[in-house]
Amino acid sequence: MAREGVGAAMAPAAAEVRYGIVGVGMMGREHLHNLAHLAGEVEREQSVRVCVTCLADPHPESLLLGLRLAAELGLPPPQTFSGHRELLDSGLCDAVVVSSPNMTHSEILMDIIGYAKPHHVLVEKPLCTTVQDCEKVIEAAKHRPDILVQVGLEYRYMPPVAKLIDIVKSGTLGQVRMVAIREHRFPFLVKVKNWNRFNYNSGGTLVEKCCHFFDLIRLFADANPVRVMASGAIDVNHKDEVYDGKVPDIIDNAYVIVEFDNGCRGMLDLCMFAEGSKNEQEISVVGDTGKGEAFVPEGVVRVGKRAGGRDGVVTVKAEDERIKYVLLCHNISMFSGS
Repeated sequence: MAREGVGAAMAPAAAEVRYGIVGVGMMGREHLHNLAHLAGEVEREQSVRVCVTCLADPHPESLLLGLRLAAELGLPPPQTFSGHRELLDSGLCDAVVVSSPNMTHSEILMDIIGYAKPHHVLVEKPLCTTVQDCEKVIEAAKHRPDILVQVGLEYRYMPPVAKLIDIVKSGTLGQVRMVAIREHRFPFLVKVKNWNRFNYNSGGTLVEKCCHFFDLIRLFADANPVRVMASGAIDVNHKDEVYDGKVPDIIDNAYVIVEFDNGCRGMLDLCMFAEGSKNEQEISVVGDTGKGEAFVPEGVVRVGKRAGGRDGVVTVKAEDERIKYVLLCHNISMFSGS
């Protein structure tokens, strides 16, 4: 006879996914913060158990900050390594978050994808800094059907952007003909050893920062680009900075026009010395029957039909009840249980 409370009432042990983080700078610690919240959510739901078991970074200061944050979050201390290969060899993780500087992505990804033991991967944008390296990683990933390689293009999931995506997909605006994204914001933040001040490290401003927006433009257009025209310059930011005798060469403003194979056109308007803006991103999608707009961080979406004119424009506050908190560095939200 079974004792009371034992037997049928006993819940099965939850499965466990062990995470390692490669690159524990600002973004890596943001991912650590996210995983700590996710761990708490899934444990309350008695589903898959999430834990961060290891961190890798060649900079001792970053590792120390990562350990300090883990302690503040109440996590068991992760094991630390000076490089990603040692992390892989440790056998301590099932999935890897790659949040190291852009120019390191290609080598790290190829090592993870080519490793005998499968590791799922979430890599911070951009995938790589050159088209050639991106193609190489994509081709390698095709030969590993046992792993998932995902790029962190999280702007798709901001509530106002996600709402606008749903509106476009519903056909409310008709056939999309024009997409315009304006990002007017503050200059690039300071990173470890100022790696993001130079094109050869970051891939350039339009790769490092604006890959988010080219992803969205292509998503809204639902087509592939056939022609690109652009003009940009270094007009205000970083001109008086010098690192190892070199002046930063990243542009701080640009206009980009992209033409797609379905006739749609997209435009990016970027300015990184426009702190005096109410919204950082303003997104406009115009179809042949209507127009939709999203504003971040205001969190507002506006939709109107040509037939209804200005008086028919509807404004809604875009919210998502699944969001539990706002990330440390961006106006991007964390989804619990997803």
